Amino acid sequence: MYTCSMCPEVQQDEPGSCPHCGMGLDKVLDTLPGPTRQYVCPMHPEVVASEPGACPICGMALEPTTVAVEEEANPELVDMTRRFWVSLLFAVPLVVLAMGSMVGVPVDRLVSAELRGWLELLLATPVVIWGAKPFFERAWASVINRSPNMFTLIG
Repeated sequence: MYTCSMCPEVQQDEPGSCPHCGMGLDKVLDTLPGPTRQYVCPMHPEVVASEPGACPICGMALEPTTVAVEEEANPELVDMTRRFWVSLLFAVPLVVLAMGSMVGVPVDRLVSAELRGWLELLLATPVVIWGAKPFFERAWASVINRSPNMFTLIG
């Protein structure tokens, strides 16, 4: 069985090219659970791992070396989506509290300035510390490895 890495719905019994995008079809290997599945860094092919994660050199997500017939859920995307929605729950009230008086919401009359500062701190802390944790971890790894990259700039 052969499939296209860009169009996984395309499956053929013989090698050839994808009718949608023109890329060559890859042979589908039976993926077995456990250490037989390997993940590699797109920028550093010498980095190989048995689990998905981040490259220790550049911080990029490791990609599977084999093409699966059924597309798996991307654990990094699932984690970042969860972090986004939870952070949004804290960020929306934070924006209203901090900027509400500029758009006509009488925040100044409802909450004192001192209490507003503490509320802003309480709402911003989970967004910055928990929501951005993967960026800080990868930034720190890039500093330790002396390999500055985009995560170094973000962190």
